[in-house]
Amino acid sequence: MPHSLTARQKQYLNFLREYIANNESSPSLNEVATHFQVKPPTAHKMLKTLQKKGYLYSCRSKWSGYYIRLVERAGSSEIVTEVPVLGKFNEYGEVIDFPKYSGHFASLLHGANPDKIFSLRSTAYMPVEAIGGGDLIIFDMEKKPKPDDICIGPIGTKFFLLQITGTTFDGDLESFEMEQEYPVPPGIIEDRGQKFHWYPLAYKYETYDYFIKVLNENYNYRALSPDDVLATALRLTRAMSF
Repeated sequence: MPHSLTARQKQYLNFLREYIANNESSPSLNEVATHFQVKPPTAHKMLKTLQKKGYLYSCRSKWSGYYIRLVERAGSSEIVTEVPVLGKFNEYGEVIDFPKYSGHFASLLHGANPDKIFSLRSTAYMPVEAIGGGDLIIFDMEKKPKPDDICIGPIGTKFFLLQITGTTFDGDLESFEMEQEYPVPPGIIEDRGQKFHWYPLAYKYETYDYFIKVLNENYNYRALSPDDVLATALRLTRAMSF
């Protein structure tokens, strides 16, 4: 349970809340110090005090530098979880170097099993989702995808970031989303729509030829079974500098 704060501590906490709300990332230690016109060690001491009181978590990561996480989300507390980085994805959303451990970072997660959590690091800017180089996506291997979720799924022998758009019983579908053939094959009725329509997350006009080539080479024109899904995305973590 968080403890009471002094007036000065409230100023720091309010600054952090406002900064994160406006920038979608936490300030660097130098930015905190500059804002309060103190030296970095003084700002660091205040942040550690707020951490001891249960209001935030701060740490230094190989990938993200020094970062701050507030222990508050929609009025509920979250658990600080060490998230391993187990690979990368490129501008096409292709998963590479998986599962190769290359570090870890701390994040606040609610209701997730820490043993089933991992992340992938972007190697390049992805315009479709405005994902920058160095950004990390946290995935949960236990979370079942639903429409609008991003997941990791196979196209042939490779894994890509895929956008789930609906189930095989939905209509009015677009792009690479796969319509179920008729008559409905045995077993589909029992699934009651648990197969998913999808398209590559990085699909856009500029990448159209690339994905047509990949799909034609792998003959993977089919809806995804839940068993095909490696993991479902939980959140994007922006790359932050010191």
